[in-house]
Amino acid sequence: MANSELSKLKILFIYDYFKHQVSAMGGRESVSVSDLIKYLEDCTGTTFERKSIYADINKINEYVMKSGQTPDDAWIFTEGKKYRRTELTDEILIDEARLIVDAISTTTFVDSDLCDKIIKMFPTYFPDGYQKRALYPHYEKMDKRSIFKLNCIRNGIEEKRSLKIVYGYMLGSELTEKTDKIVSPMALDWENNCYYLIAIDNAEAKGLENDQNLSAALRRYRVDRMASVSLLDCKSYVDYKNDKLRDQELKSFIGNSLSAFSSGRPTHIGITINGKTRKDALKAYGAFASKVSDKVRIADDTKLDKGILKISVTTGSAPTLYTDLFELSTFENVDIEIDNDEVCREYGAFIKKAARAAKLKNL
Repeated sequence: MANSELSKLKILFIYDYFKHQVSAMGGRESVSVSDLIKYLEDCTGTTFERKSIYADINKINEYVMKSGQTPDDAWIFTEGKKYRRTELTDEILIDEARLIVDAISTTTFVDSDLCDKIIKMFPTYFPDGYQKRALYPHYEKMDKRSIFKLNCIRNGIEEKRSLKIVYGYMLGSELTEKTDKIVSPMALDWENNCYYLIAIDNAEAKGLENDQNLSAALRRYRVDRMASVSLLDCKSYVDYKNDKLRDQELKSFIGNSLSAFSSGRPTHIGITINGKTRKDALKAYGAFASKVSDKVRIADDTKLDKGILKISVTTGSAPTLYTDLFELSTFENVDIEIDNDEVCREYGAFIKKAARAAKLKNL
């Protein structure tokens, strides 16, 4: 007979076992009472009676139902001579856990130890060697300086404190042309595998009295181009008076971005892709749409069976827009028409500049 102290621990061991060693789907999905007795003996050095395990499972089911972790049905139930379990309401499911590990594995600077921790939390979801078989890893160990910079930025956002950043440009592995900037952090953004700080440039904000004008001082800064970040006081923090408008302006600022370049205003462009065949038009469209993602809409008068694909894009008039349009126009057996006079003029200037750089005098 087990002593009372071990009996109290036993119920925790059983709960932990079902939570982490038995899965509602994937991996080990059922367990016998004999398996539980063996597991408890390995953990405690004591052999427990079957009757006490049945009682503990009933108590565990009562706990998870009263705590709202499962609907009215029992979390742990019998199927034949084995126990199975359902999902808990706040539980990360197998597909979600694997998506998290895949995302971390393909991020260039997240420490691989984080993947190992998640895999250990959900051993039934990840068979041995999962990471090597699933996705090729790209992560590198994130240095402590980068973590410190991100923590400073997050603190500045949460506490509404200005930041002093030393910002520069990369030349090889060296950061050059560094300048000091005082900014009021608004949000962190993640794009092109990089962190970006969206902030109000305090110097640019001087003289901008109302919220609408303040948006002209919004800027985007790449975190890996910051030599240093330090927290300042709350007094110098520049903020919108209207929280709702601030959220709208931030959403608009990010929405008008293209490949991490921001524009002060949205630009609507109609584009007709004339392909020799349906497949030619789709190839060109696929490459362009991957750059502007959810900003593309297919027009109702598209005639894809004739190789004609009409789309509309609302995005920022950022420099990368013209590089994306140029790539679109280089596809074989494809011509494009742009329905926006201003964009056509800017695109023409871009092409002429590219021609000069390539020393092509007869375009």
